[in-house]
Amino acid sequence: MKDDMDGPEHVGDTEHAGGTGGEGGSREGRQRAKADFRFDDARLCFAFAGTLADRGTDTPFERLARPEDLSRWAVQSACTSTAPTCTDADLDHARQLREAVQRTGRALADAVPPSPEDIALVNRAAAAPTSVPELAPDAATVRRHGDSVTAVLSMVARDLIALCASEHRTRVRVCANPDCGAPFVDTSRASARRWCSMKTCGALVKKRAYRARLQPPAAGA
Repeated sequence: MKDDMDGPEHVGDTEHAGGTGGEGGSREGRQRAKADFRFDDARLCFAFAGTLADRGTDTPFERLARPEDLSRWAVQSACTSTAPTCTDADLDHARQLREAVQRTGRALADAVPPSPEDIALVNRAAAAPTSVPELAPDAATVRRHGDSVTAVLSMVARDLIALCASEHRTRVRVCANPDCGAPFVDTSRASARRWCSMKTCGALVKKRAYRARLQPPAAGA
């Protein structure tokens, strides 16, 4: 999901409907950094694919740069309430799954069969047990128990499988921002959504268009 390089983005109370909104609770008032994970308007599987940003550029930005980043994503995505211990091997496996999710999302958007190798990788990840939800006594909050990376990646893979098995598989699109390349599910009534998120790419493209309109006409035009 391409960010506005002219400045950081503003973050509201939460970034992920049904998620945690980030480690440590609210981030209201903070300027969002490039390395921060994006959950705006995204399914879990495509939010995970978005951990590699700026895919349409010559210099994609890696948000899963270290094992600690994967551990942080696991909590911020609400896949688990306990940060898992991650190794370099876990990070490599996670990136492989991420790219399989990305390619499968693009295949759905193009209405073509995904790669059998990618499907096999997704199925292997989904075969692992997921973290277990536990409802609090007041029925107001939920914690997820399961501190392994495989449990988190299983939830990502299962979310992609659920998408493929649903009517929404025909509503997968690729962000119209050429620098982005993120898949998303268009659930708009008119099926006319163009951006992975209006808070990132949509706002960026509108800002660029506005600045272009302010430019004085070229001499002789």
